Amino acid sequence: MHKSPRLLGAGVHTAAPGKDYPPHAHTSWELVYYVRGRITCPVGDETYDATPGTVLLTPPHTWHAELSRTGYANRFLQVDAATTHSWPRLCYDDTDHTLRRVFDALVRESTHPTPDSDELRTLLLSELDLRLRRAAATPAVTPAEQLVAQAEQLFEERFAGGLRISRVADELGISVSGLRAAFARLRNTSPQAALQAVRLRHALAHIRNSTLPLQAVADLTGYHSVSHLTRHVKSATGAPPGALRAIGPQR
Repeated sequence: MHKSPRLLGAGVHTAAPGKDYPPHAHTSWELVYYVRGRITCPVGDETYDATPGTVLLTPPHTWHAELSRTGYANRFLQVDAATTHSWPRLCYDDTDHTLRRVFDALVRESTHPTPDSDELRTLLLSELDLRLRRAAATPAVTPAEQLVAQAEQLFEERFAGGLRISRVADELGISVSGLRAAFARLRNTSPQAALQAVRLRHALAHIRNSTLPLQAVADLTGYHSVSHLTRHVKSATGAPPGALRAIGPQR
C-alpha cells in the first residue's frame, strides 16, 4: 500500500567556502533545495554537483555529504516515506521557482508554526510529493542545461540593472569561462550576447510601442546612454530608433 510522506523536520543550513558537511545518514529521506553556491555531493555510490535550484533527494540509510566549493545555503526537509518511494535522486526547479516556494513555505511553517500549520504542512508536502514524482517521470535535464536556464532567468529578471556576466557566474557558482563554454555548446552564443539580446528585445518593445524618451528607454533597459542604445538598435535592425518609432506600434 502507498505510504503517504510525512514531514518530520525542516530547516535552513548555510556554510562558508571549504566548510564541508561530513558524511552522515538518516533513518528518513532528506530532501535538500540548494539556494546559493556550488556544492559537490557524494551520495551513496554517486556524486552530484549542485547549483542554485538543484534539489537532491537522499533515501533513508544512505551515506551522503556536502563539499562546500564556494560557500552555500540550502533548505532541507526530513521526510518519512517508503525507501522505494518514486522520487528522483536529482531534479531542478523551474523558472518560476515553484519548488523553492514549497520548500520555503514548509520551512517557515515548521520553524514558526501557527494554529493551522499542521494542515498547511500536509497540503504543501502533498504538492511537493506530486511535483517530485512528476519530475521523476520527466526526461532528465543535464547540469549544463540547468545552468544555462538559470543564467537566462537572471538575464530576464535583472537586465535593466547593469547586470554583469561575472556576477551571474558568481551567483551560479561557476567560473566565467565555464559559463561561456556552456552557452557556446548549448546556445551557440556567449552569455554576454544572450544578455544583450534580452536588453535589445525590451528596448525595441519600448521604442515601437511607447512614447518614452530614448533616455528613459536606455535607463529602463540597461544601456549606458542614448548613443549606446542607438548603436545596438541600428546594428541589429539597420535603422536608428527614431526610424523604428516612425513605423508605429507593432505586435
